[in-house]
Amino acid sequence: MRPRRDIPVTRRPAHGAGLHARIFALLWFSLLFWACGYLALVTISGHTYFRSIAFGLASIFALWLILGALFSDGEPIPAPDWYLWCALAAWAGWSVASLGWSLHPAYTKAELGTEIGWGMATAAIFYVAARSAASFRTLTVAAVACAGFLSALAVTAAITTGTFDPEHALVRSHGGAGAFSTYLVLCMPLLPLLIAPKPVGFGSGPWPLAIGVGVFALLLVGARLTENRMIWVALASGFVVAAVLAAWRWRARLIRAPKRWGGVLMALLVLVGALFVDAAVQRARTDFKPDTPVAQSFADDPRFALWQHTFERIRERPWTGFGFGKAILADELRGELHDPMLAHAHNLFVSQWLQTGAIGVATLVAMLAALTWCYWTFLRGSDGTLAAVGLAGLVMLVTFVVKNLTDDFMIRPTSKEFWALNAFLIGYGVRKLRERPLRGELRNLRPNS
Repeated sequence: MRPRRDIPVTRRPAHGAGLHARIFALLWFSLLFWACGYLALVTISGHTYFRSIAFGLASIFALWLILGALFSDGEPIPAPDWYLWCALAAWAGWSVASLGWSLHPAYTKAELGTEIGWGMATAAIFYVAARSAASFRTLTVAAVACAGFLSALAVTAAITTGTFDPEHALVRSHGGAGAFSTYLVLCMPLLPLLIAPKPVGFGSGPWPLAIGVGVFALLLVGARLTENRMIWVALASGFVVAAVLAAWRWRARLIRAPKRWGGVLMALLVLVGALFVDAAVQRARTDFKPDTPVAQSFADDPRFALWQHTFERIRERPWTGFGFGKAILADELRGELHDPMLAHAHNLFVSQWLQTGAIGVATLVAMLAALTWCYWTFLRGSDGTLAAVGLAGLVMLVTFVVKNLTDDFMIRPTSKEFWALNAFLIGYGVRKLRERPLRGELRNLRPNS
């Protein structure tokens, strides 16, 4: 018997829906793949051609998924809260406006494209890519694996060369010791997420715990090889903030095992304190006369003269600055201070003040405050997974800001890493936060048994 023509056939729509779902699944996978590749190539400088390809493909897939969510029946992408948008728009908008009064307009225009345009596009890619717990774990593994790979390169270079120069050895792999040490303080807070319970981590079983401890030790060795002193201050600050916030959030566990919590914190602080002293002694020997005391090496740090000179420059344009760009006064500072290393302000906030004035500093502080409030919202929620993401984000902000009190690495690869890591933490956290009211409503709709 032949089927009647007036009866609709349901197989084709079902087949079409399945094909549609497979296409979007392929898009999500492609975005995650190229986002991880892009992050890896950003952290390893020098591969600009392949990095551009990965960035372009990741941007295309992210845009495709955003348009699919807006104009098709693709998976919805929750938007971040309004205060994040406003703070980010204020900082970026004022930076763009500085082109109108920049001392070097061509340089500011180029920096705006590199730092604002490229940075915001990077944030969008990783915000969209953090679609699920599996995506979040993949991005976390990629970020930590890059830090481990760079640390292994530094260790290999130190072993194979008799006289290890960290700046020369690391400049090819990650823009020098300063940029590499900054990436380490960004990645360190993510490491505990890998041994957190599912869905955010892989659990605290023997193998994940052993791998986590091994990677942590490798990152510490890599940090020591940079001969950077401020990294240990940043890590110590991060450990203290993490301990205090975790004790507040999981205070029931603290009450059950206070000695274990306190013992771990003290052990970490003693470790980073010893490494700080060792790095300070080494820097005093290499950067000053052999018999210079460590205290004298801090007192004679050229940054003090630089900051004094920089504030004299800031008084010339206190509200608007000289124009966006870290090296906006590089030639002037080099000529006046007679030191090629003192070409920028060597402080995140002073540098911003020099570039975009007091208003620019206010927008930067507002942006950091908005990120802090977002992570604090995650931390104080009842969901333990969301709280772990919030804790990692807060510690990451603390370590990044403290590390940049004596330098300014909100530029080039480190700025892209900053935006990428914050974006995927917030992207997953917002999705997790938006899930909870829906689940609560579904439970309320269930009939009473």
